[in-house]
Amino acid sequence: MVIKIHTKQRRYLPRMSGRSRSPRLKTFTLEAKAKEYAEKINLKNYEIVKARFGLSKKFKIVKK
Repeated sequence: MVIKIHTKQRRYLPRMSGRSRSPRLKTFTLEAKAKEYAEKINLKNYEIVKARFGLSKKFKIVKK
């Protein structure tokens, strides 16, 4: 059960204290954009695959 904290009380809590999820991966709408980003961050061995989020049409970079 999650207890809702009143707005004034929340103001004094440290920021990002309740974040418990992993960072989301970076996705791209075009395959060319994904390739450009991979070259920009100097990746050598990688492949570009479709991200399988339901009916997603986006691409993600996977290291080999």
